[in-house]
Amino acid sequence: MKLLRGPLGAALGLVLLLLSPVQTVEPISLGLALAGAASALTGLISYPRLYCYFRECCLQREGARAGAALQEDLDKKLFGQHLVKKVIVKAVSGFLNNTNPKKPLTLSLHGWTGTGKNFVSKIIAESIYEGGLNSNYVHQFVSTLHFPHAHSVGQYKVRCKCVNPNI
Repeated sequence: MKLLRGPLGAALGLVLLLLSPVQTVEPISLGLALAGAASALTGLISYPRLYCYFRECCLQREGARAGAALQEDLDKKLFGQHLVKKVIVKAVSGFLNNTNPKKPLTLSLHGWTGTGKNFVSKIIAESIYEGGLNSNYVHQFVSTLHFPHAHSVGQYKVRCKCVNPNI
């Protein structure tokens, strides 16, 4: 018998080598191993979606959807602050549509008591995160509540630094 040389002979030899161990493998164990490997691969591929199903993720909603929801909420709930609507929607939508922001979005709202600063921040948080103000990614500071005494500025700086690891 003449031996086959070349690529055809190598392929035939490889097939014969691979087929000999297959005869000794139990089909049920092999099926379970393949199913486990496929399941693990599927879990790795869908890890971000799977993780976000059980835990809160940084951005719960897509940028365009959150921007539209923010615009709609501001139109329904906010009255007499037309300048705020334009600026807030532009800033938040621009930040959410940026795929690689260099810094977190920080908004500093100023005005007299009762002008709706906390109300607007609540609307922003609810339109972006499902948890709203209760989200781990939202930190709202009210100066009269969190920083009432001018002589305690050192303590306030330390307190604000503990927010950084939570971001």
